[in-house]
Amino acid sequence: MRLPSGHGREPLELKMTPMIDVVFLLLVFFLWTSSFEEPEFLMPSAIADPPLAAGAEATLQPPPASEPFDEIIVRIQWTSGAATLLFNDQPLPSLDALRQRLQAILDVGVLPPVIVDPDPEVPMGDAIRVYDTARSLGFDRVLFAARADTAPPSSN
Repeated sequence: MRLPSGHGREPLELKMTPMIDVVFLLLVFFLWTSSFEEPEFLMPSAIADPPLAAGAEATLQPPPASEPFDEIIVRIQWTSGAATLLFNDQPLPSLDALRQRLQAILDVGVLPPVIVDPDPEVPMGDAIRVYDTARSLGFDRVLFAARADTAPPSSN
């Protein structure tokens, strides 16, 4: 079949606007569906370690079981003129013991919120020391508990 010669034919022209629109829509779609969050868990060391030599024995041990923490509640009670600390209902002898316990949790690699719950009789300085201890170790969510039984002053 023979095509007629070029008389009366317009040159072929590519329309770029629809192609640019499609590329823009694809770009928006991929940006919306991508996740920019950090991974939640690290790979276990048994997977990350390189394989052993042919004659070496493989002694893979499961990672130590760690107690999951949704939140840490540090209760401060005022008994016999001194503040006593309860770490998730377990008594602690001092602020240094609290610091060691919080550091051990950070070493595991978790960062749960710390809730400071002082009794009404506890001086504010003791509550602030517990707050400062948690913040200085690197906990970014340190909160104070509020009591539901205390009503705000009336505005009458």
